[in-house]
Amino acid sequence: MSPLFALTLYIVFAVATVVIMALVPLILAPWKPMIKKKISFECGQTPFPWREEAFPYEYFPYLIIYVAYAVIGVVVFLSSIVLVEAPHLADRILILFGSLTVGAFFIGIQLRELKQKLVAGRGE
Repeated sequence: MSPLFALTLYIVFAVATVVIMALVPLILAPWKPMIKKKISFECGQTPFPWREEAFPYEYFPYLIIYVAYAVIGVVVFLSSIVLVEAPHLADRILILFGSLTVGAFFIGIQLRELKQKLVAGRGE
């Protein structure tokens, strides 16, 4: 199989998967318009009418951690490819993963001390 054919096949399957994943919910989902479905909610709760911002800032650190772990996932994937091609770089990659692990533990400790305002009904 030529590399160009493999790439073309990969792109066709990727696009087909996206299209199928977008169409399956539209086909299988029940269509019953209800008022409940049109009411907005945030994080599983109905939004407070006095809130002006759409996203509570208390959840922002979790968003940052999610983005960081997405980047770490890409780094791990690319590092595994590098290890296959150049196994002599294993010590440097282990140092990188060690520093990422220490950083993740530090962030986890800091999140425990984060004050959350999740009490409903208060206008603080």
